[in-house]
Order: sequence, then structure tokens, then C-alpha cells
Amino acid sequence: MERTVEPELMDSKDQVISYAKADFSEGENKFINQINYYLIKNNINLNENELIVDLGCGPGNITEKLSIKWPRATVVGIDGSEEMIRLAEKNKKSSPNLSLLKNLSYICADIKSLKPCDISLEKKISLLVSNSLIHHITYIDEFFNCLDKLSSNQTINFHKDLKRPIDEKSALELRDKCAETNNDILTNDYYSSLKASYTLKELKNFLLEKKLSSLEVFEEDDQYLVIYGKV
Repeated sequence: MERTVEPELMDSKDQVISYAKADFSEGENKFINQINYYLIKNNINLNENELIVDLGCGPGNITEKLSIKWPRATVVGIDGSEEMIRLAEKNKKSSPNLSLLKNLSYICADIKSLKPCDISLEKKISLLVSNSLIHHITYIDEFFNCLDKLSSNQTINFHKDLKRPIDEKSALELRDKCAETNNDILTNDYYSSLKASYTLKELKNFLLEKKLSSLEVFEEDDQYLVIYGKV
């Protein structure tokens, strides 16, 4: 199935509300555990001197989990959608874990023009993550250009996204499964995201072409792709 791009930002209030109401906690917890496993495996500890950045943070679900998991680090969530950032700030203020989120802040910014100084003048990024962001980027070069700008030689990158199905039939089957537990808005967005996603081969070829062999990519559960390592 050929890739079909979708809008880069979720600016519609209906989209934002539908996304925020959905329960992605199982996948989000798994994502945090994957990151933690990778850090432990590589003997990396995050302390009060560290900076964690969540690109495409949306309503802040994962950003809050990062903040609670590593309370001694500074955590920043970044999204280009003003509606998403407003919701993330609202969620933080109403969170039962508010006392644990003192290390968390949000920035509304386009990752294509983002610079390290826009995030912090004092700290380099120790951990740079994203979940379900890559397929929103029209041109994949712009995503990796962002990683290159924000990363130092010590920055750990960990990015997870959907994998594009092999054909329309497979995409429709996944859409129908999504529809069993979600409303039409979220289901249609998910279907569009599947078609806008990349394949393992495409990402591997891009990393090879751009000489980013320090980053590794693998498939997870036939539905996701994970990119990790140092740029």
C-alpha cells in the first residue's frame, strides 16, 4: 500500500477531545517500560541534571508518565498544536498526581524550526522520545533533522510509531477493530494514520541513505516500529 500523508497537526477540537478521552494507557505504560528497559540495559541513570523531551506530546499522557517515572529529571513536552498543549496543561492541573509533576512543563512549537535553546539554555537533552509522531511528518527528513539538531552525542533517542499495513485489506481490518472500542472520529484518524505511516524497509533504507546507522529500527507486534539509539 502506498503512503498517503495526513495533516501534521491535530488542531480540531473534536479530534483533540476524542484523542484525550481514549484509553491508551496499556500502550503508554508499555512504551515507558521499553524505555526503562533500554536505559537499564545500557547502564544509564537519569537524575536531577538530566533533561527528557517528549516530541509530539499531544495531551501529555506519556509526558506525565515520564515525569513520574523519572521525578529527579526535568521533563518537557512539545507539540505543534495549541489545542493539544492547552489540554496537556489542563490535564496536568487536574491530575491526581499534580504534586509529582513539578518537574514537568510544556512548549507549543513546530519541531521543524525547534532549536535546543528553545527548550533549555542550561541542559542538554539526555532522553529524546516520541510516540505516534513520525507518521504525522510529511517528509521524514524533517523528523530526523529535528533529532540531529536537538541531540548531543550523549542523547538517547527512543521513538515508536505505527507501521503501515501491507495492503488496504489489512488496513481496513485494523480500522474495524479500532471501531469496536472507539468513536468514528478516532477510528477515522487511526485509519488515516495507518496509511500515513512508514514501513520497516523504508525507515531502514532512509537510515542507511542518511548514514544514521547508529540508530536501529525494529518491528514490534506487527503493528509498530521502534527507532532507538544515538544520532
